[in-house]
Amino acid sequence: MSVFYDHLVGLDELHQDLLVLKLPTQEHYHLLNLIDSTFHHEILAICLDCLPIEHHESFIVQFNKEPNDESLLAHLKNMDPEIEEKIKRRGSEIKEKVKNDIKKVR
Repeated sequence: MSVFYDHLVGLDELHQDLLVLKLPTQEHYHLLNLIDSTFHHEILAICLDCLPIEHHESFIVQFNKEPNDESLLAHLKNMDPEIEEKIKRRGSEIKEKVKNDIKKVR
């Protein structure tokens, strides 16, 4: 599923890192789904933190309806001009943690 913040976090490199482990296909995609879910929850938490509570419901409703709607990011930037950097920073932190976990398994 494509979401409005994909271009800020990019998971392709983690997919490549997982390939090195030569896991069975089902396990590989299960791990990718867990990683994607972790990103999703962490990034949405950052987004909700920048919004006043009265905007949470409408944001989540719109996100569930059209997760790749670019107006979601525009709305967030109106509330917090630093939101893109916050998303990128948290994405990088998560990627580093996952990469370290993958290195431990090798």
